Amino acid sequence: MSSLILDTLRILDLDHPRETTQGKVNSAERLARVILCAGFIAVLAVEISLLIQALGIIG
Repeated sequence: MSSLILDTLRILDLDHPRETTQGKVNSAERLARVILCAGFIAVLAVEISLLIQALGIIG
């Protein structure tokens, strides 16, 4: 866990292209995770809304 935090907080050194590439991969992976999480939350909200309507709880 602490190594993950250190890797995340480490500033990339531009003299090492491998680290720069790894940083770009981490950024892309992080963006993909954010998009997937947002999509999951949106689908969950729609499902809850449909469930509430189906149960007749709202008007």
